[in-house]
Amino acid sequence: METVHVQAPVSKLITTPRANATVAHAPGTCGEFFQAALDGQDFLVNCPIDWYAHARVGAASLPGLALANAGNFSKVATAVRRLGKLKHIELQHRLSISSTLPRGKGMASSTADLTAALAAFSSHAGVALSATEMASLIAAVEPSDCVHYPGIARVDHLSGELLHSYPVPQALRVIVVDCGGEVDTLSVDRERARALYRAEQNRVRVAFESLHHGLLRGRFDWIGRAATESAKINQQLLPKAQFPELLRLTALQGATGVNCAHSGSVLGVLYESNRRTEERLTDAIAKAFGSDLKILGNFAVVGGGLHAR
Repeated sequence: METVHVQAPVSKLITTPRANATVAHAPGTCGEFFQAALDGQDFLVNCPIDWYAHARVGAASLPGLALANAGNFSKVATAVRRLGKLKHIELQHRLSISSTLPRGKGMASSTADLTAALAAFSSHAGVALSATEMASLIAAVEPSDCVHYPGIARVDHLSGELLHSYPVPQALRVIVVDCGGEVDTLSVDRERARALYRAEQNRVRVAFESLHHGLLRGRFDWIGRAATESAKINQQLLPKAQFPELLRLTALQGATGVNCAHSGSVLGVLYESNRRTEERLTDAIAKAFGSDLKILGNFAVVGGGLHAR
């Protein structure tokens, strides 16, 4: 594994890094429960799952930031340098990222990397980093998901502003399937999306109200209905050929709905935790689609937030 040392500007060191390494974890997502614009406000409601990116920070042997796999994690390096300037930390750290989250699928792999890295770095340096500060650092690098916020978050994903925080729906699970291909988040035509959301404003509003109250009350049926409606609207922007049939057959097997990555290739079959339901859904998907739809795994819906040790 190649390690590249990036020399950082000298600034006032306000803390002494820990002698031992610090590890932080951040969840990826199965796309979003919802993504749209209402009354001119862009937003998404994320769907974090228990599939994590991990970051490890320790002391470097040379001044600067020693980042393993630097070519693959240039966004992480940029964000960490910004954090160093923000908190007046002289970079003298080695940072490594470990993640099996697929890239370009709409599973917040980049945001999970960034969140884990910033959490581990700030914790190791002994400085406080609020979720708002982290959001600003991440948004400066790229439009992002919001796994750094606790619970289920509704955010303006372009600015990183938190609009609302919801409790995690307990015992809600999701079977993540990949329709194939990759999507570059930066290539999304946002003006076309906004035009669609304006045209579908009433539909968007009704569906979002269902999600809002469903998350507050733990109503899986309302959550599933709203997520499905958001995915249906998104079919006009980024169609997934398997979506209609997946929705039909999984509803017959007890699923509460199908959500999507609005700028990715994955779909999620939502259901209340139950082994028999899980088996029926998995068998039905495999039998109907074969190799045309790859099952990436079965995951619990979890809360976002910073986790360091």
